[in-house]
Amino acid sequence: MSPPFRTGPPRLLAVRLSVMHALNFLGVGFYLPFFPIWLGSKGLSDVEIGYVLAIPILVRVFVASSVTGLGDRLRPNILLALLNALAAAIYFALAPQDQLVPIAVLTALSAIALSGVVPLADVLTTSQVKAGALKDYGRVRLWGSVTFVLSNLAGGYLIARHGAWLIPFVLAGSSSLAALAALQAPSPPLGLSPAAPRGASPAGFGLPFWLAVGAAACVNATHAAVYAFSSLHWRSIGFSGEAVGWLWAVAVLAEIAVFLFGGGIAARGLVGLRWIAIAAVAAALRFGAMSADPGLAVTVLLQLLHGVTFGCMHLGTLAALSALAPEARRAAAQGRLVAASALVMGLTTILSGYLYRLFGPGVFLAMVPLAVLGLVLAALAILRARGDTGYGGRI
Repeated sequence: MSPPFRTGPPRLLAVRLSVMHALNFLGVGFYLPFFPIWLGSKGLSDVEIGYVLAIPILVRVFVASSVTGLGDRLRPNILLALLNALAAAIYFALAPQDQLVPIAVLTALSAIALSGVVPLADVLTTSQVKAGALKDYGRVRLWGSVTFVLSNLAGGYLIARHGAWLIPFVLAGSSSLAALAALQAPSPPLGLSPAAPRGASPAGFGLPFWLAVGAAACVNATHAAVYAFSSLHWRSIGFSGEAVGWLWAVAVLAEIAVFLFGGGIAARGLVGLRWIAIAAVAAALRFGAMSADPGLAVTVLLQLLHGVTFGCMHLGTLAALSALAPEARRAAAQGRLVAASALVMGLTTILSGYLYRLFGPGVFLAMVPLAVLGLVLAALAILRARGDTGYGGRI
């Protein structure tokens, strides 16, 4: 193997990648809380808003793998810049629309472009980690979480002062900045072997890879109930709006802490399968306890577990897939992960709506079997990878 390909000193490399992640998540922090408000300001009904918000999930299921896979044939940083630039143009076109059909179509087009943004950024970063040019993925990726929180706060201020009309323009500006950040991001290192492990399918993905993807998708989907209904439920049992805001902030801060202190796991290959298993156990404990309405103090502690249930799952998945997927197919591997996670998350979110209506906080308990399934799949991936000498690395 040739020496690691560097594009400047390691600290400069980390700064360039940190800027890329930070600006990629700037728009996400505006979109998630405030895009529904913009849709409502356009006169869409609750049902119509639900349809529009479901579009990005469906898009990720069907196109994320193909869009991200283009990064195996094109320079991933150039592709990332093009996708962000395309999203910016679509958001500008979206701003004057006020009818359901054009809004839905443009939302679908923006979702197609954005479906490859986060996985391509991860490909660019983990390739540097694997080559030894960057030591710690987490300390780079955490800046995405930081800007997510800051854009949450800034979005609330902007809407309160100026109204919801500016949201598409903010999203367009964020994507434009992200496109510029992608252009300055380093290309993947050269000289890494593209050979697939023994036992891999013709596409380069063996059974341990698919087991790891399934485990990660299940653990990620255990968050569906808390993402969709925790705020509503916490308000219904008497938590103040400020308390609900802090509960969300605590979770993101815990995630940032894990990225800060545990980010080196992204370079440890198959050891990441253990982290997925740990995240599955933590998810079963977190959501099982949450279903009992344990009070504000305990709920804060349970929200701190987000650092494990999401942070450890995310880092472990990146580490495992970097070992289980051949270098020549790493972008496609990230695309398959995004598609599988979106499918399981979408189905779980739909199911959660029915369960919350029937059982209230019992919806959180329903996440426990999904966590157990994730644990089983992670264990099977460990056993299968251990028995296949085509996969290097210690588990």
